[in-house]
Amino acid sequence: MKNILLVEDEKILTDMYKEKLVHSGFKVISVSSAEEGLDIIAKSKIDLVILDILLPKENGLYFLEKQKSIPEISSVPVIVFSNYNDTEFQAKAKEFGAEAYLLKTSVTPSELIDKINQYLAK
Repeated sequence: MKNILLVEDEKILTDMYKEKLVHSGFKVISVSSAEEGLDIIAKSKIDLVILDILLPKENGLYFLEKQKSIPEISSVPVIVFSNYNDTEFQAKAKEFGAEAYLLKTSVTPSELIDKINQYLAK
């Protein structure tokens, strides 16, 4: 069973996506901040991160930048999953190593599962 870290601060979205991921056969750890996400990824075996950009305190770019600077966790793939449609943020996310930058409004939960399976199959 693959472990997914879901970094999302909106509870309704966390609950919805967590349920879909668990139903699809993943173990899911969910947190609501970049700092908590970094703490979990450093302590647990995480196979993939689903990361929101707009988070309390530090944003998703902070998470990506910090993650990529720590060799032990830098290779864990990250899919940015956000409603923040900003080309500068998208470019920065890719620069910091995000596998993809998906807009929540453009991707169904099933499509997200398909993307996750694509990246885990690599």
